[in-house]
Amino acid sequence: MKNISKTVFVKSVLAVAIATSMGLAAQSAEAANWLQLYNTSPPGVSTPAKVWGFVQPDYATTTGNTVSGLQGPASVRAFNGVAPNFNLIGPNLSSTNSFNLLRGRIGVRGSLSPLDNKVDYFVLTEFGNNGMTYFAGQHPVISDAFVTWNTDPKLVRFSLGLQKVPGSWESRVGINTLPFVNYSTASLQNTLERFINPNVSVSSAGNGGYQFIPSSSNVTGYGSYRDIGLKVFNWFDRGPWEYAYAFMVGNGGPITATNNNNGMDTYGMLRASYIFSGKGPYRNDAGVWVWFHNGQRKIQQIGTYKLNRWGVGGEYGRHQRQAGGYIMHAGYMQASGWILAPAPFQYDANTAAGYTGQPQALGGYNNLTQWTIYPGSNNKAWGAYVQGGYYVTHNVQLELRYDQYNRLTNNAALQRDFKTWTVGAQYFLTKNTRLTLNYAIQKLDVPHASAITNAVQRNNAQAIANSMGNRIDLELTAVF
Repeated sequence: MKNISKTVFVKSVLAVAIATSMGLAAQSAEAANWLQLYNTSPPGVSTPAKVWGFVQPDYATTTGNTVSGLQGPASVRAFNGVAPNFNLIGPNLSSTNSFNLLRGRIGVRGSLSPLDNKVDYFVLTEFGNNGMTYFAGQHPVISDAFVTWNTDPKLVRFSLGLQKVPGSWESRVGINTLPFVNYSTASLQNTLERFINPNVSVSSAGNGGYQFIPSSSNVTGYGSYRDIGLKVFNWFDRGPWEYAYAFMVGNGGPITATNNNNGMDTYGMLRASYIFSGKGPYRNDAGVWVWFHNGQRKIQQIGTYKLNRWGVGGEYGRHQRQAGGYIMHAGYMQASGWILAPAPFQYDANTAAGYTGQPQALGGYNNLTQWTIYPGSNNKAWGAYVQGGYYVTHNVQLELRYDQYNRLTNNAALQRDFKTWTVGAQYFLTKNTRLTLNYAIQKLDVPHASAITNAVQRNNAQAIANSMGNRIDLELTAVF
């Protein structure tokens, strides 16, 4: 496994190196200085308040594959003919195809000192149906609310409040310019954290993990690449080079709650960019970065454990929004400790009650429907992605991404490898409006099936993995 991780790491670095050596001028909506665009107002005389937002209605459908061939007690065989959660459309997981208002955000930003831009602010609310609102159990929720003090623009700036954390490219890029509908699998499962109630009741799974019933009271929120805390950041220009840094201390919990474990999470990011020309979200540049996230998570019943994440990445673009233009990105991340494995099927209390008194039946049902947290620092995972986009015309872009997430690489019997090819296209109707079509070819592997010594469990693990189907997403993004 270590050799595989090193191979992917090397490939990711090579992809970045090749991309940055292929040409000069880049015009990239994804290669911007997002610290500047997100945390500060434009330089010069700023308006006290500017209302803005965007909507993203979408349609998603999967091949709707159901599981077949499950063996064991009746509680397990009952899931034959049922579509697993990964073949359903989130966040509700009630259908294999659905229209949805995925995001609907409106907010206001500006400067509390318009003449000198010393103090900026940013407030954004989310009305859409996604993980942020679904786990919070309410509409709307406040997704961003912070004040930035530009104390010394040549040295340091501070932002205090609910805001994006320093991290990978997928965590920094404005969602309204993200070229793909969905994040890479490693981000979805690793850094877009689902937070667990410290008071949840867990039971040992006998493999280093702890099972619990997923519910609105047990899963208390969604990270959304955000935290409540203090960010210290800035950027510096040295000729054509720009160097940026950001460090943050935050609660390490849901965006709608206070700290619940007495510890604080720390985040950091360093970035170097070579700027050819331009400014703002469409400036011409290429860049590389590193990032980390360290914290701790607690469940009263089992104690407090460490969470560690880090990654590297890079990007390069040339002549975007012009025929023949292109953009490339690559990223790699490592994770250790506090790794969540969501269940393949949904839990139902009434059904579970029917198996009470039947240990094998109830245990089999729980294994398929309860989430499992692997909290120890010995638990490992890694993920990587390489993606690119090519402009056929100034308003038509073709896209391709490969991403892979290998979960629990420290335990051969538990390891699962998620591999996805996403083919896409974007049509820019106007400067601020676009249609995005994605077709994701998804595969789930049990790479060390022979390590699962129980023949029934081995069969069932492979049957569930083999049922993973493909997915189509069509999304409209309209910024106002």
